Amino acid sequence: MIKAIAAIVERGQGKMITKVFKENQIQISLQCSGNGTASSELMDVLGLGSSEKDIVLGIAATQIVERTILNIEDSNTQIDARGILFDLPITGLNNIIATVLLHQGQEGNGGATLEQGSHVSSLIFVTVNQGYTDEVMDTARSAGARGGTIIRARWTGDKETEQFYGLNVQTEKEIIIIIANVNTRNAIMETINIKHGLSTDACAMICALPIEHVVKI
Repeated sequence: MIKAIAAIVERGQGKMITKVFKENQIQISLQCSGNGTASSELMDVLGLGSSEKDIVLGIAATQIVERTILNIEDSNTQIDARGILFDLPITGLNNIIATVLLHQGQEGNGGATLEQGSHVSSLIFVTVNQGYTDEVMDTARSAGARGGTIIRARWTGDKETEQFYGLNVQTEKEIIIIIANVNTRNAIMETINIKHGLSTDACAMICALPIEHVVKI
């Protein structure tokens, strides 16, 4: 099996995460920038000093991803970064890439694996028209969200799709990433959809992915 691994850390610390990924045989990774939405009080509690974030995404065989998380969680890997690390199951991938990654996992040194989680956490993706992020985050907080990370994006869908569904889609978009537990996930998604769904000016599109393991860096 293959998994994705993601880290959200303070701006400038993404290079360190990429280095750790490579040291742990995670060779395929991408880095982008985002902005955190947590309050200053919450960032102080979490030990996070900046709202500007680096987001690093990687993919590798399940054994490699879980070994990396174990190494970081057990402090066997020294990381000069502060943030959060988590993994996600992947259900589809290019055949050639999947073959290479699975072969790499078989060649690894093995080691302990994490106990399979019951998906007690989820990664919520909310795509909104630019300028509505603050309103959507206020709504998410009212439903139990503690904070999120914002990534700038652009709408690349065709005009026919917009017209057919009657969407008020702007070219400039923002993606809000929220990590939520199973007790608050549905409430957050439903509340956002009611107040900022596709029929509103925010035109929020919402989905969630299961997170199997979460580690604070």
